Amino acid sequence: MTMKKRFMAVSGLALSLSLLVAGCGIKTSGKSSGPDENFNETGLPIMEEEITISIAGKYDARTGSDYNNLETIKKINEGTNMNIDWQLTPSSDWTTKRNLMLASGDLPDVILSLSPSDVVVNGAQGVFVPLEDMIEKYAPNLTDFLNKHPEVRDAITAPDGHIYSIPYANMSKYKLVSGNTLWINEKWLEKVGMDMPETTEEFKAALEAFKKEDMNGNGDPNDEIPLAGIYGDSLHGLGFLFGSFNTLDETFILKDDKVKFVRTSPEYKEVIKYISSLYQEGLIDQEIFTLESSDLIAKLSADDTANVGAFFGWSPDQITNPDYKWDYGSPLLALKGPEGHQIRGLLNPQLNQAAFAITVENEYPEATIRWIDRAFEPEMSLMLREGPNRIKMQDNGLYGIVSPPEGYTAGEWRVKETPYNNFPYGYTQEMRESVDLSNLKPGVLDPDKDEWFELSEPKLVDWVYPKILFTKEQYDNISRYQTDIIAYTDEMAAKWITGGSDIDKDWDSYVENLNKMGLAEFTQIYQDGYDTLKANKK
Repeated sequence: MTMKKRFMAVSGLALSLSLLVAGCGIKTSGKSSGPDENFNETGLPIMEEEITISIAGKYDARTGSDYNNLETIKKINEGTNMNIDWQLTPSSDWTTKRNLMLASGDLPDVILSLSPSDVVVNGAQGVFVPLEDMIEKYAPNLTDFLNKHPEVRDAITAPDGHIYSIPYANMSKYKLVSGNTLWINEKWLEKVGMDMPETTEEFKAALEAFKKEDMNGNGDPNDEIPLAGIYGDSLHGLGFLFGSFNTLDETFILKDDKVKFVRTSPEYKEVIKYISSLYQEGLIDQEIFTLESSDLIAKLSADDTANVGAFFGWSPDQITNPDYKWDYGSPLLALKGPEGHQIRGLLNPQLNQAAFAITVENEYPEATIRWIDRAFEPEMSLMLREGPNRIKMQDNGLYGIVSPPEGYTAGEWRVKETPYNNFPYGYTQEMRESVDLSNLKPGVLDPDKDEWFELSEPKLVDWVYPKILFTKEQYDNISRYQTDIIAYTDEMAAKWITGGSDIDKDWDSYVENLNKMGLAEFTQIYQDGYDTLKANKK
């Protein structure tokens, strides 16, 4: 996310927690006192007589809000005698709607797309129903998934030992490598007589050559952008470069079970110096602090010929001009830094810990658990993730990718018949291997290929802080410290990179200011959370 969006995100956490505190006096009804007499523990229908449950959440505009007519949802509903009253809100309005819903106590039977703090705080207050016993008894598909992937169970278990929410989780291994990838125009490298760079020094030399020459051949040597990206963005940001200096673009990392704040480390200081040299020498887009992702994609495709030498992103497919998008060929693996470091972070799984929670207003929690367990049937999870219209069984026993018809982008086609990441599922490596990816561009090291993980794996370090749930008190304190600390570090990074201030002169006072802002206390919260996770595993 960009610096602006990062500030909005941490501010949103503070708002969410304040609204939750305001709602502490909610009177919970505890309507369910056991399975309804019409409930069937196994088989279909789930209920002998029809019932209706209400589900509130957000929807992707590309999918629309008519979930009952989606092919995936129709299949989940089929034969259950359960009708769903969907109360869906546009994604842009959902956080505000959700916060007000929780604060007021005007609750549906199920809430989707919560925040982790929502789950912990409202679970402890009795607003959400503990699910672990019902999962074990009535959700064999989900239980099997959690048994195979205990890290998901760890991630959704609150510090009080309860599970208050059901996740979506993509456990395929290619997702453990960051999509923040560095692509370089190989045709431009050929033009300046250079090989694919392997070190930060060679990469900078290539950018210098791009800047000096008229790479797009229009007679103006100054209208090209050697390197494009968005500072602080998770996908298009400069995080790829951090591993060359033996650190990761994370707030906290774990080394030897000790939590460390990245932005006061010597390694971080050296990263900023390197990025500053690129910026001040005009080798990187001067708008990296203000661009949105749509702006960057527009720059990548702005002209009839390529105008950007290298960029950070998931794939050249983000360049919409087919005449030159594959000039960027294959992505770079980790660049070797000045001290020989060459790492990337082994990421947490793609996981939403708080995708689905049952409220105390729900009169049929057991039936609801059986209903959502159908989303974890292997074929259904595959369809929820990939889109049932987008994949089709082939003669070779694999699912082939169905190209989007005219009028659809690849993204629109994928989410046409599935709520996708607005709904629970459990996607596995085995499911991924059932999809025929041979139609991916041959000869190109696409991050959608497992080969990308296999080549990256030797350089991956397990330093990324795990996904866990904190206590209410810890969330309160995270909100207390996080906004100011992150905003201050972003502000200083911008000054150092643009040359508005000198990092060597500022460093000691910068660290001192962070300590005054409560950095030690902020770090200790994450250490305590990790220590609790370890203790609960014993």
